[in-house]
Amino acid sequence: MKKIINSLLMISTLFAAILFTACDFNLSENQYLKRPDVDALDNYFEIRGSYISNSTVQITIYRQNVQTSDNGNPIERVAILFPSGDEDKGNQTFTHRDERVLAATKYRYYLRFTDKNGEKNRTEWSEPKTIQNGADSLDQIAYTVNCDYTYDPTYMTLTLPSGRDFTAPDDSVIKDITSYKPALVFQVGDMIQSFELPGAKTNEVSLKSLLPREYLYNEISLLGIVGQKSEKNSSNSDLLKTVSWTNLTPIKIVDSHGIRLKTIRLDPEFGEAGFDYTSTSDNEN
Repeated sequence: MKKIINSLLMISTLFAAILFTACDFNLSENQYLKRPDVDALDNYFEIRGSYISNSTVQITIYRQNVQTSDNGNPIERVAILFPSGDEDKGNQTFTHRDERVLAATKYRYYLRFTDKNGEKNRTEWSEPKTIQNGADSLDQIAYTVNCDYTYDPTYMTLTLPSGRDFTAPDDSVIKDITSYKPALVFQVGDMIQSFELPGAKTNEVSLKSLLPREYLYNEISLLGIVGQKSEKNSSNSDLLKTVSWTNLTPIKIVDSHGIRLKTIRLDPEFGEAGFDYTSTSDNEN
């Protein structure tokens, strides 16, 4: 009888261990990948993970402030890592340092892997952690916006009032802030992209030259401004290693009468279609 009880105890212990181990890989009902490791160091978080496949082309790091709630705050984009531009993939692991966070504030992270076919898979959220010596306020790690863009539909430009501009994050917190260039974040449908401003000029932006063809003839939302830093592979400048962002600051757009515009459209005019005047054919050698 004692042997039977001991056997049952061993089976129960083994089953509990299996369940506990499984929780490390999948904490929710979704089939997410194993959560990343996050170390809370003196004044930054270090995010560590592993490449899941040789076909991975980019890894996006996301962050959420969960000081007051696990789902009430927006999900912030931290950085994109490009395996092809990594200096050393020998051990198939990567790290990223995130110092653009508030002190004494609880954060959690997840990763999203995108492969060469466009398929995306994400990890579980990391365990929430806190650092003690981060920024004291968002003003130190995000752009300060105290004026609105005015949209001119004829010239398709965004313009700030004369003599006004946005203030970059504080270099006392983000030491290399000069490496970050202002970038505007636009949304069309489900597509959200950041676009670095040419010459780092924020006071007048030509949208026709900034945005790609996919944004034409669509309702466009301006989500805000970020600082964007692009880092290349040190031995091959053609390979992009990392793109990092500061925190997003919302920006409003108004028309010439000061009325807020939730969306804008780019409707450039083109000439009428011409007639085919070419002489070559698809089957010519």
